[in-house]
Amino acid sequence: MNYRETVEYILSIPLFAQKIGTENLASLLERLGNPQDKSKVIHIAGTNGKGSTAKALATILMHAGFHVGLFTSPHLVSINERIRYDDEMISDEDFTWAFEQVRKKFIVHPSFFEVMFAMAAVYYEKKQPDYVIYETGMGGRLDATNVVRPELCIITSVGLDHMEYLGDTIAKIAGEKAGIIKPSVPVVYFKRDAVSSGIIETRAKELDSAVTAVEKSNYIINEIDDKTIDFSFHNRYYNYDHLRIPKTSLYQVENTCLAVASFDILMQIRDMVYEKNAGADVRIEQAVRSGLLDFSWEGRMEEIAPDLFVDGAHNPEAVECYCRTLRTLYTKKKKILVFAAVKDKDYDTMIRDLTEELSFEKIIVTSVDNKRKAPVALIADRFRKYTGHAVEAYEDIAEAMNAAIRYKEQITDSAVYCVGSLYLVGEVKRWLSGIKE
Repeated sequence: MNYRETVEYILSIPLFAQKIGTENLASLLERLGNPQDKSKVIHIAGTNGKGSTAKALATILMHAGFHVGLFTSPHLVSINERIRYDDEMISDEDFTWAFEQVRKKFIVHPSFFEVMFAMAAVYYEKKQPDYVIYETGMGGRLDATNVVRPELCIITSVGLDHMEYLGDTIAKIAGEKAGIIKPSVPVVYFKRDAVSSGIIETRAKELDSAVTAVEKSNYIINEIDDKTIDFSFHNRYYNYDHLRIPKTSLYQVENTCLAVASFDILMQIRDMVYEKNAGADVRIEQAVRSGLLDFSWEGRMEEIAPDLFVDGAHNPEAVECYCRTLRTLYTKKKKILVFAAVKDKDYDTMIRDLTEELSFEKIIVTSVDNKRKAPVALIADRFRKYTGHAVEAYEDIAEAMNAAIRYKEQITDSAVYCVGSLYLVGEVKRWLSGIKE
């Protein structure tokens, strides 16, 4: 198969293959020679911030001179986005090659996500990076990526999402996330609440795994200028004063602190102990500072065109952080909202928070090209329930975006903000670039 045929085949897999535990994947990987065990692995789970934390850590590691593989999901525009090496997407040629290596070993047909993970593993075996960062697809305990043998486990903030699969309480969801913890493998996590932190700490103790908690008291925002956010971060290994990240969102301060703490622990594992390795502390700090300034992650408060922003916030916790960012960093522009969601998300709470926390000149709702899409009429009714604004509804994303841009041109000092789903982010990007699936 050529590249196009390969992609079409992979995208059709969910139509006829279901995931049943990890046994079939483990068997497939064994037939492939267990390529996932050929690199130093960092495993990351969590409800929100996984991709951002993984990308921030990868960027810092690259600035420290390491080669890094990065496996994330979902993709926004191109499926190749899921598999990266040194911040470059896998090429079409290597994508096709990796699939052929995996396909030759099929016995029981794997799921879509299992195929992608196996492809990443064989690709990274070929590229031989110093580190590979694997982001879970959903949960942790039963996730396909949980076959890895990591050097470090990271758990980002835990919130209510995917409740039909992971459980309907923070405790149940935290238990699933904590399922990635391995015996005697260090764990770094973000401490948001007592319930999830207690479960993570207890599991780490049971497995004799050293645990490091990052919490809001560890960092302080010093200054926000036109281009950067200046903050200080203190952890058990190091005191970082006046770190800077690009001025995109407040929630990235939390994610980058988690990445910095993880990087410090990885350097400890490599025996780059500050007292014993002259100059190591200087090199580490330089990597952190330059890496954070270079950090960006697609679809997270990303300005894809002048005054056109997309953000993948798709659950109440993420929308709460999104609102805080807009209230703090994006105060100069009048706001035009474009919103879409999928039906298995708590979009009612998301809509309530958006309308209570922010003021919009125009509200436009639309649909995403996905079988899980929430009905546009229902979304529009929810907005009308919480706001006195007129709400415009469009089934077609192009019509919705054309309306939003038209209003932006009519309303002085305005900007368009698209939020509610990562699928929406991808479709807006495709609309902007003229890409047709």
